[in-house]
Amino acid sequence: MRLMAFPSATALRVFDAAARLGSFKAAANALNVTPAAVSHQIRGLEAHLGTGLFERGTRKVVLTSAGQRLLAATGPAFQQLEAAVEEIACEGQKLSLTTTPAFAALWLIPRLRTFEAAHPGIAVHVDTSVRASDMRRDRSFDLAIRYGQPPEDGGIAFTEVFGAYAAPAYLEASNERLFDTLIETEWQSENLPGITWQAWFDAHGKELGGTAGIRRFQDEQHVINACLAGQGLALASSVLAGDYVQRGWLVAVHPETALEGLSYRVIIAPDRQETKKVRQFTKWFCAEMGTE
Repeated sequence: MRLMAFPSATALRVFDAAARLGSFKAAANALNVTPAAVSHQIRGLEAHLGTGLFERGTRKVVLTSAGQRLLAATGPAFQQLEAAVEEIACEGQKLSLTTTPAFAALWLIPRLRTFEAAHPGIAVHVDTSVRASDMRRDRSFDLAIRYGQPPEDGGIAFTEVFGAYAAPAYLEASNERLFDTLIETEWQSENLPGITWQAWFDAHGKELGGTAGIRRFQDEQHVINACLAGQGLALASSVLAGDYVQRGWLVAVHPETALEGLSYRVIIAPDRQETKKVRQFTKWFCAEMGTE
């Protein structure tokens, strides 16, 4: 089957601009060409199609019925082309992800320099939020790192446990009064498990009574910070406290007693799973987590 000779992309681009702006002069300004060049392209396109596309007026032009039909096609087509070109051009330049504030501050951001050093052409943008992520509808991000049940599809995930942690100075000063001040997270979601000091004491086989009180924070990052400041014994995530334990800034107390947490899940936008930047990031992420 012989294909019909197609008008030039330049002529169609010029037509689209003139039709949207209603003026050959305005189209010339927008495209950075002369009005004569616009008129030349339009005349050539009309000759190619064998019909008029504009009714010329003194100061403006009006689309004919044929011009209206062509604009209905060129408008969406050029918008899709522009979006695709922009996305492809930016593919190797920016990776956008969203995760929880605590995970970003205590785990991800301190490690990002190693990813950016290995992939200097990719700039990582981190958004922090605790809201659920619908990656099928929200095209703002390439991927999300969220806290919850392990994915049913076997996607990338790693689990954590919750244990007792304290700053060395607090341990030295507290002696027999180690459990006088306890710090825990005040969970805001009913979907999260009951990770509380009461549950930890039950698992440890002791009574919770006799403490001076329990301090609660809504953000896990604040729990860790209060613990680092020596304000008490914290019930915290092994993932978020791990770096501080390695540095000697925190000490695990009764590490044999731990509560099972949930999983940090990596959720990738469906249309970006095979992009090079996402593959590079997830490979690095799994290596950092020791799950590769």
